[in-house]
Parts: sequence; structure tokens; C-alpha cells
Amino acid sequence: MNKMINITKEREGTFIHTLAKADKGDRLIYHVGQHCGGVHRRDAAEANERKLCMLFCRKIQDGTFAYLAVKR
Repeated sequence: MNKMINITKEREGTFIHTLAKADKGDRLIYHVGQHCGGVHRRDAAEANERKLCMLFCRKIQDGTFAYLAVKR
């Protein structure tokens, strides 16, 4: 069973370490808001470019989205 790991309140630099410990298919919630942002945004983009994860967002309510990374 894949886990949902919320790191939205964690400090910068946590994304890479959490992704490394996660199992394939686990989902990291790295930001919640109207637009992609937060302290983990750049780490998530870099991990996506390196094919370590896939990024997507899920609508929570009107105008608010959860930004997620799924470990490959």
C-alpha cells in the first residue's frame, strides 16, 4: 500500500531526504495552495528532472490544490 507523506510544514531540504526513504509509489505532499510554491518547490522540480519522481496536483477545493510528487 502506498503512503501519503505530508511535508508541507517541514523545513527546506527535507524533500530529498524524504523522497530517498520513500517506497516506489509513495506520494509526498510538498505544498498546498493556489499556485505551486513553498520551500520544497525547487527540490521537487529537480527530482522530477532527474526522473526520481513524477509531479502532479490535485484539487482540494475551489482555488486550492495539493502539489504532490510520486516516487518512481
